[in-house]
Amino acid sequence: MYKISKLLVPVDFSERSANALKYAASLAFQSGAAITALHVVSEEKDDSLQRVLTAFEGWPVPSMKATRLPLDRQLRERTLDLYNFIERVLGNRYSSTIGREVRIGDPIKEIARVARKKRVDLVIVENPKKSLFSYLRAQGSLLRLTLRLPCAVLLAPPDSHTDWNGPRDSRLLADLRPMHR
Repeated sequence: MYKISKLLVPVDFSERSANALKYAASLAFQSGAAITALHVVSEEKDDSLQRVLTAFEGWPVPSMKATRLPLDRQLRERTLDLYNFIERVLGNRYSSTIGREVRIGDPIKEIARVARKKRVDLVIVENPKKSLFSYLRAQGSLLRLTLRLPCAVLLAPPDSHTDWNGPRDSRLLADLRPMHR
């Protein structure tokens, strides 16, 4: 049987990535795998079509005149954000065992680089959002990511399917329940 010993969880500090992290923690607890949480600060590009479409979705359109922080400060702040995010999602008792990495660049390329470098067995990503544009955009990104990775990709189920109560709970993954909404 194939043993999963290293998990990679890309996070963007959203509730969906919190769910993916919880799912990875429950899987890691059950299999004894090590987890690495990765946050990639993407390089900003002005894509006018994307700006128009995101405006229709109700997303805030960032001002192009915004000044960026120096690179070292940006990395320090994102590293602290990642540490706090993991602690908020999983609590103190498990967050210290999770590896953390913050990178700058194209998210898909950086996820693939980290997966190769760390010889990851499984990448757990968040489920795409429900709107049509977000879904199609996420599916394209997932396809590009899957083609670049040397390992399998797992979409974490919606948050109502996962019950994370920390390592003391022995029924973590067995508690998958159908969503009743």
